Amino acid sequence: MTRIRLSSSIAIAALILAACSAATGDPTTTTPSSTTTSREGHQPTTTILSTPDREVSLTDCEDTDEELRRLRTEIAIVCEVYDLIIDRYVDDISDADLIAAAEQGLAALDGTDSTELLVCALPSAAFVSVCELAATEADDSQEAAVAIVNGIAQYALDPNSGYLNQDALDLLAEEQQGEVEGIGALVSPEDQTLPGDNKQCSVVSETCQILVVSPITGSPAEAAGLLRDDIIVGVDGEAILGWPVDQVTSTVRGPAGTAVTLTIDRGGELIDISIVRAAVTIPLIEQDVFGNVGYVRLNSFTGSAGSQFETAVFDVLTAGVDELVIDLRNNPGGFLETAIQVASVFMDDGDVVVTEGPSESIKYPSEGDSIVPTEMSVTFVVNKGSASASEVVSAVLQERGRITVVGENTFGKNTVQQRFNLSNGGAMRLTIARWLTPGGLDFGGVGVTPDVTLDVTDLTGEELVAALSGL
Repeated sequence: MTRIRLSSSIAIAALILAACSAATGDPTTTTPSSTTTSREGHQPTTTILSTPDREVSLTDCEDTDEELRRLRTEIAIVCEVYDLIIDRYVDDISDADLIAAAEQGLAALDGTDSTELLVCALPSAAFVSVCELAATEADDSQEAAVAIVNGIAQYALDPNSGYLNQDALDLLAEEQQGEVEGIGALVSPEDQTLPGDNKQCSVVSETCQILVVSPITGSPAEAAGLLRDDIIVGVDGEAILGWPVDQVTSTVRGPAGTAVTLTIDRGGELIDISIVRAAVTIPLIEQDVFGNVGYVRLNSFTGSAGSQFETAVFDVLTAGVDELVIDLRNNPGGFLETAIQVASVFMDDGDVVVTEGPSESIKYPSEGDSIVPTEMSVTFVVNKGSASASEVVSAVLQERGRITVVGENTFGKNTVQQRFNLSNGGAMRLTIARWLTPGGLDFGGVGVTPDVTLDVTDLTGEELVAALSGL
């Protein structure tokens, strides 16, 4: 069963850094090859398109001819991604928007002098212009297919959707294991010029900037002096303008013991910071007792986090504490199932979250096994780096009047992603739904608003508990 993720772009871009114009025109000659019946009565054909420089085989995604199926091996991801978007993506997207995005992806290539036959997928008849452009930009069929899919993911979908090649999947697997090699910093790609509340972006530009949310405690990034709100503008002397955010994170991450130099914009001044990468352990749970206050910090909602969190809360409760402080600062989210487990530690009944997809709404109930006495005072501490699953749990417990939320507005991610494997070994991370609290509140772009606003930057657990005691 595929797990549903409630993770933010700061998780995917975790630098746990630890983890353009189309050619158009009628074809010179067309040669129909075969025809079968497809969805909605469309009659697919395979056509040889003769361009001035090379021939292009326009291969219909619905054609079942065995020879064409063999030719399609390298380009099937275009058909797969198109079908996923049509069937599962949270919003309707027109072919025109998908085509424009695909052409942007192709235009980012260096161009080609190749004259070999190019096989190009045709999800719909309107994609002919994409294949015409591919003939002048891509060296081979596989390069064209990847560029088309990358373009669609970057320019047509929301920033939390994306195409993941095998290298990106390996990096994600490292993050989920809790240890990665890199610099150890959480980042957030934001474009303050975007309309509405959601400022997330996926391609670095003059306005889409990669902001440092927080270095991980004890990481090389912290030791080198990387600070919150630093803007990353270059890597190893190369400007990152035009780079996809995932490319930035994969470039900054690397083997322990190697160095990377980040060019940072800090208050308008450019600074070069050299950081030696290391194996960065991402601690999942931290717990302590300060006086009569039990303190538990949860750093991510990975698969095992729910049971570990419940155990940590149980341990501090058995120490005889009178109140709890739950620290979700810089927690970027994780699995929906884990969010339900964590919320259930505090609630016996009711729904934790509601997701709204293209065709249905789904309610996810509490597991009904609260271990925290209802009369006990519970404070959740959040900040801008608290995202997605962190927001789900904070929002529902705040809505029920079960907790007091302290800190600053959270990240504001209200979307749910699911990963779909592709035939080339990569995967598509696709936004399939939006989440709401059971009461219907949507914190997308705005985040969860704290009951008490408090500067909680850089406070240790003990300092945080002391600061809360004065409220």
